[in-house]
Amino acid sequence: TDMIPRLRTFLERGFSTVVLLSLLGGAVAWNDPLGYAVLICVLCNLTSWEWFNMLKGTNANRVLSLVAGIIYPWLLAGICLNAEGNHLPSSVLPLGFLVLYVLLAFCGQLFRMDYRGKSGAEMLDGMGMTLLSFVYPVWMFSFALLCMGTQESIWVMLWLVLFTKMSDIWAYVSGVLLGGKFFSRKFSPCVSPKKTWEGIIGSIIITLTVGAVLLPVLGLYDWAQLTEPAFLLCYIPSGILLFFISVWGDLAGSLIKRGLAVKDSGSLLPGIGGIFDLIDSPAFTVS
Repeated sequence: TDMIPRLRTFLERGFSTVVLLSLLGGAVAWNDPLGYAVLICVLCNLTSWEWFNMLKGTNANRVLSLVAGIIYPWLLAGICLNAEGNHLPSSVLPLGFLVLYVLLAFCGQLFRMDYRGKSGAEMLDGMGMTLLSFVYPVWMFSFALLCMGTQESIWVMLWLVLFTKMSDIWAYVSGVLLGGKFFSRKFSPCVSPKKTWEGIIGSIIITLTVGAVLLPVLGLYDWAQLTEPAFLLCYIPSGILLFFISVWGDLAGSLIKRGLAVKDSGSLLPGIGGIFDLIDSPAFTVS
């Protein structure tokens, strides 16, 4: 009886990976940076709308978060598409826009405190949620736009997203098969009670292996390079670090939804939730 919901969860997570990679793969197959940029921007905009809905009843400045989440990705995409070898504007914009956003968020909260009777604690609570709703994942995921310099860099981004989503899928599969057999303590009992150390360890091994195989498949490395000591000394440590960054991204998404008392960020993708549920961990690895 337990296998039915487990199988359903596995299929849902697998489907989310297929959806995201199909979208990104389609944009790459279009062989036009514009298509790739439009996709990233639309994903960010939809996530901003989901945050706007999730923040109902909070002290956050929902309008500022939504407006910034809609404008920023398109602004960055436009600069990147017209950089023509000069990457300075596209490199400066993320930091500059974030500084401006922080200033506007503070002004908004101070106005609410002075003229709407909000307390200092309510102001800080709203400030934190206002910042978080833009930074994660819109500002972080928008870094995917900075790779539009060459077609190869876009393929690297596809590999990165696939690696990230695989870490989640294989952690679930390994956890179902081996969870509780070697470690009694869960990996993150408060945030994600179903995550086990067996799942994490099993996923590291499988994800690193499959990730290495995908490198020559995508034309990023030659098959012979995979066995070279220099490659292994670089790939294994960086792959493990990347794996845990993706796990932290997944846990961060779960933590936010627990804090806001919502199961899913939206209902756009049946069985998965919303776009935020789709790109929560890739936002960490992309940035």
